Amino acid sequence: MRYGGRYVATALNSFSGQPYCDLPECYAGWMLRREPQSGEVFEPQTVQQKIDVAANTRICIPVILDLVGRQVIWADLALRRHPRWFNNVEGNQKGMLLMGQALTTLVKPDLYELFTLHAAARGTPAPRGAAKAVFAPDGTVTPFDIGVILAEYL
Repeated sequence: MRYGGRYVATALNSFSGQPYCDLPECYAGWMLRREPQSGEVFEPQTVQQKIDVAANTRICIPVILDLVGRQVIWADLALRRHPRWFNNVEGNQKGMLLMGQALTTLVKPDLYELFTLHAAARGTPAPRGAAKAVFAPDGTVTPFDIGVILAEYL
């Protein structure tokens, strides 16, 4: 923050040459700190925010950390090859800048907005008992029906 930065892009490189999907176990994680430079010791057992890295590549950008908004932006980018073979942001500045801008400025609808748009476009919102489709945790389409949502509503 002191240097004017807002985002931290995590970049993982498999220097052994193996794609992550060929590794028996591969995780990335982070610890949230109450304050920068708090002196909290890194303990792998206490990491709660971790992801399984299983990309079929040797380079990936799993998340971007928003230091101002205190949010984790899911990137899930798997890069096929090094843009310029530099292992730093400076060497890959153009590509990192474009990807970072795209991921941090992308406005995504939440499920409520998505289903409201579909209801308005496909017909008239109806009371729950009269509706053909109910978008709710106990409805005909739930937030966990990811395949249906991706196939029919996005």
